[in-house]
Amino acid sequence: MGEPAMPIRRRIELSVAETRLRFQQLVRLTGLTGQVTVVADGGRPIAAIVPARDVLEPPPDPPRPAAEVSAEARAGWLRRIEKVREDVRRQHAGRIRELSHALDEAWQLLDQLHPHGTDRHVDTLRAAHGDLRRSQ
Repeated sequence: MGEPAMPIRRRIELSVAETRLRFQQLVRLTGLTGQVTVVADGGRPIAAIVPARDVLEPPPDPPRPAAEVSAEARAGWLRRIEKVREDVRRQHAGRIRELSHALDEAWQLLDQLHPHGTDRHVDTLRAAHGDLRRSQ
């Protein structure tokens, strides 16, 4: 045999005046059919008549994460994280090399344009940046 027919849950919207006139009928229909009646005041919903089971039943618990993640999954994530770390370290080292090379080229150009002792400001910068320069 088939399943028992469940009434189609309807949702209607009525004005405050109409709801007041039909209140008993709406409450009985709500209990029998699960109908939801939205009460509107000036076209704006302000209240609803809903089946008690919708309000009285506790809301379902939010889904909980799995209590135990498998060791294989943990190991997979650790491998991925280590790979990302290695990639970032390699990229960082490459950028440091590029910047160091560019800085060396800039100092070589400054040394050609302003040899030691010819420009007081450049000599001050040489002294201040001595620890950053590879070739002095």
